Amino acid sequence: MDNNKILIIDDDFEFCCLLEDVLVNQGYSVEKSLNGTDALKRLEGSGFDLVITDKNMPDIGGIELISAIKKKYPSTAVIMTTAFGDSITSSSAIKHGAFEYITKPVRMSVLVESIQKALKSFKKEVQAR
Repeated sequence: MDNNKILIIDDDFEFCCLLEDVLVNQGYSVEKSLNGTDALKRLEGSGFDLVITDKNMPDIGGIELISAIKKKYPSTAVIMTTAFGDSITSSSAIKHGAFEYITKPVRMSVLVESIQKALKSFKKEVQAR
């Protein structure tokens, strides 16, 4: 497996740490951020392959964050997580560029599978360019 670089953005520190442990054990290189502003700074020139972001954040909402990421880093895959899942928000996240929308509590096996699918899909897309 390539050593893909993943950024986790969530204001729930415990969730970030749990997810980081799971992903590092899967062979990924992981960084975490507790808010959107910090995350956007970390993304600059860092070459993240995938971002996992929460919908509800204290500074920048998840949908707005997805739009900003996809505008500046179109080859970076984004997965959104949220404790408040509904079809309107899910559709909006996908419309703004999210690869997947997953409701919390997150089953780690489902999230890892989504990450693998997203990375594979975006690699094919980049190679096709």
